[in-house]
Amino acid sequence: MTHATQRVFSFVLCAFFVFKKVYYCDGQFLSYRNDQSFLPVPFPTCIAEDIDCLRRGLRTFFILMDSNHLGMKPVDPLIINSVAISYEDQQTSFLLRRVNVTGARWSKLIERRINVGERRNSAIFSSDLHITGDLFMSTPDRLEPIVAYLTMDIYAVESNISYSWSFERGIDNEDYLLMGPERVAVRNTRIPSFYLQPKSQDVNILEQALIIKPTVLEHLSNEITTSLIHSIIDNFRLFSSRVPVKYYYKYK
Repeated sequence: MTHATQRVFSFVLCAFFVFKKVYYCDGQFLSYRNDQSFLPVPFPTCIAEDIDCLRRGLRTFFILMDSNHLGMKPVDPLIINSVAISYEDQQTSFLLRRVNVTGARWSKLIERRINVGERRNSAIFSSDLHITGDLFMSTPDRLEPIVAYLTMDIYAVESNISYSWSFERGIDNEDYLLMGPERVAVRNTRIPSFYLQPKSQDVNILEQALIIKPTVLEHLSNEITTSLIHSIIDNFRLFSSRVPVKYYYKYK
């Protein structure tokens, strides 16, 4: 095979691989977004200032997450392996394991701010969450931790999310929304309520510790809510990388 014939064959093979969505060709990686013929999603197409439209879109987005749309992971319920807090001055630690979080799908969009700073947006969510898990308390005067099954309700916890963003034109000539790293700040408007079982003398000691030090519940609430918000944003990042922005957002 001559050199010219080799180059022609290489070009034809490269073009074939592009259409078959094999990305490596002649030493380069070719970006190909939207790897399927996309049908419009059941979203209202919102402008940034229309908070009511954005709230309807958020409700639809939770439905899509719970149905594994585009490979997104359900967040209601959300399973978290563990959350820990320790007080070194008192040599006391708390560990919540096998955490089950429900109620995320009813989270409300309270506020949306556009272009806070340079290419940064922010949003505030309010959530009522129901938490269950195994709670361990370790103290220096006991060889074994006290263990109880915790039921906790978080009321109107607010999550302030800020993130950078940009648009990218895909190889399909469509615009996609790209999100940078997010920052999440959580604020409890109320101390979470809780219930421990089974009832016993040891569990009563744990219950009194939580009553005396409500910051334990607030810390658990903050960590759980932050984990939930990161999971939601990871899903949206996946969604926005595969769905052209024109299907859910009106922009200039």
